[in-house]
Amino acid sequence: MHTLHQHPAPSAFRAAPAPLTCRTSPAPGSSGIWLRAAGAGSRPRSQRGFHRRTVLAGGLSSSLLLAACGPSAGGASTSNEVSFTFWGPSFYQEFTAEMVEAFHAAKPEVEVALQPSEWDGYWDRLATQVAGGTPPDVINMDGKFIAEYSGRGVLADLESLPGLDLSGIDAADLDTGRVDGVLTGLSTGSNAWVVVVNPALFEKAGVEMPDDTTWTWDDFRDIAQRIADSGVATGVSGGASYADLTIFLRQKGEDLWAADGMGCSAESLAEWYQLYLDLQESKATLGADAAVEDGSVTIEQTAFSTGRSAMSWTWTNQLQSVRDAAGTQDIVMLRPPSFAGSASENGLFKKATMYWSIAKASKNAEQAAALVDFLVSDPGAQKIQLLNRGVPSSAAAIEAMGDALTDTDQEVVEFLTAITPELGSAPAVQPMGTADSQDTFTRLLSDVRFQRVTPAEAAEATIAEVNGMVTG
Repeated sequence: MHTLHQHPAPSAFRAAPAPLTCRTSPAPGSSGIWLRAAGAGSRPRSQRGFHRRTVLAGGLSSSLLLAACGPSAGGASTSNEVSFTFWGPSFYQEFTAEMVEAFHAAKPEVEVALQPSEWDGYWDRLATQVAGGTPPDVINMDGKFIAEYSGRGVLADLESLPGLDLSGIDAADLDTGRVDGVLTGLSTGSNAWVVVVNPALFEKAGVEMPDDTTWTWDDFRDIAQRIADSGVATGVSGGASYADLTIFLRQKGEDLWAADGMGCSAESLAEWYQLYLDLQESKATLGADAAVEDGSVTIEQTAFSTGRSAMSWTWTNQLQSVRDAAGTQDIVMLRPPSFAGSASENGLFKKATMYWSIAKASKNAEQAAALVDFLVSDPGAQKIQLLNRGVPSSAAAIEAMGDALTDTDQEVVEFLTAITPELGSAPAVQPMGTADSQDTFTRLLSDVRFQRVTPAEAAEATIAEVNGMVTG
């Protein structure tokens, strides 16, 4: 199943040309917000509950007036100005600007320089700013890169900053942003990697829905096989992500990552490759050519969305997009299967959708901390953002969203609430230099599918290649 950020990512500190950005001059009586480099982008399918006041693509609100363009200066330029960089399509840029407007209304003495960007280009621009010694004060960070930037001393210890109240965030969410025990990223909210099923295809195939608190990998294979044998659809498609690999390994008492590279044994990794090969050879999933194609098309064109597959995998925060693509609101989320047949032993984990970080070199750390605190803790800010950056662990934040949440939003919140007591510790942080490891997993799984290598050979090659990526 396709996810929001599967783009090949550049090295975190690759040299890149200095980007051009647009800086706004606030008008008299304006919010004091500065805007740099708004990008265009497609809007997510579901925007219910969001009332737009700020439109970056078609025209700016009265507080945001366009001015001239010039080379980016990176960090803030005044004593109370906080530079704030984040990624997302135009819809994200709109509601984030609205959140910052609300922050400025509460703290009019702090100016905020917004530096929005699409995902493509975001990391090159950030690398340029960091290399030039002008990192933004507040940085939107991703799990692929948090170890990279933390290891190079770019990110501040958030627990050392005054004005940042972490009491409303549960320990599991906080732990996802720790690198070597230091909190350098504050989760914006969580989601989980789950199995999604189409109940209508199960019914047509005469197969009962499983109990996801007790089903096993044998059940998973059996159900996929029975659906495929019925001729209604293939049993399962999608998956093959670092996320289900992590879940699979955690069930074996291992982890995908260690400080110096991959943390799993070659034997366990080979078993994961073998799982996908077994499904293929039994015709419970797509053939090799079709599987490769399915991984390259839009979400609307996947086998699951077009009714050619009864099960797949996705992140919980994409449930509405999956339902829209499949043309039915009846798509159901299930916990992953396990070896033990126990929900508490299925290796499931909550993943931070993304993080807010603060530059260690910030000259406005107090103001930056105030902004981050507002983004994660203020009820009004949460009602603007809703679940677009994941489900917050704060009950007060969820309550603040009220009836702005859709039925699907409520299902996602209830699902994450239900699984939270079953979860173990957070997975190990991805080490520096391994941002492109998913490409390695995908390529070598393809080699297994086409029988160019055995699962054991693929496992050995994977570990060697990914460990060779590690830097620092």
